[in-house]
Amino acid sequence: MSMSAAPIAPPAPSARPASPPFVIFDFDGTLADTLSAIIKIVNSHASEYQIAPLGEKDVENLRGMSNIDIIKKYHLPLVKIPALILRTQKELHQRIDQVGLFPGIRDLILGLKRQSFGLGILTSNSRENVQKLLRAQDLDVFDFIHAESNFFGKTRALQHLLHKHGLRAADVIYVGDETRDIEASQHAGVAVIAVTWGFHRRDVLRAKNPTFLVDSAAEVENIVTA
Repeated sequence: MSMSAAPIAPPAPSARPASPPFVIFDFDGTLADTLSAIIKIVNSHASEYQIAPLGEKDVENLRGMSNIDIIKKYHLPLVKIPALILRTQKELHQRIDQVGLFPGIRDLILGLKRQSFGLGILTSNSRENVQKLLRAQDLDVFDFIHAESNFFGKTRALQHLLHKHGLRAADVIYVGDETRDIEASQHAGVAVIAVTWGFHRRDVLRAKNPTFLVDSAAEVENIVTA
């Protein structure tokens, strides 16, 4: 395990996963590299929502901001956000076969599956989009996909997932790429692996004190299988 995968803050005893843990993955930015497709969709509707199209520099700046900060910066009316999210999901469905997995993700998932780990997905994307990409990638091996709208936070969605599937927080590791993934896991008492290849930058993730902070899919496997 590399130094970057060392625990940043030890989880509370109640949050320490059993062996083997059930691994829950975020989808966008953790498994699937959907950001560029989403930005193109949002930009195509920028004038309608009275926001400036996002360039590369804008996107990099967004990687250091929370969702609330993004709303404030671009003056997004709260009442329009659900419609924008729904439209983005629908249009992403038409492009999902053009979306790829991040490096090492396929080997990570199949490796964990071979070792009989439980695997789930928690996403604010649509179940249909997730299923379509997994089928396209021949990776439809997850025990469940829990899709729930959670733009402002994932705590409630994660708690719903644990309750619905009869999982104890102590038996789960959550893997995500955003600060809201870390915050939800901490509120739910779940150990969390923050990955640096997704939406939020490494320094932003580190400031939230995830249980682990990693730079590669191989490091995720090392932690889960340790």
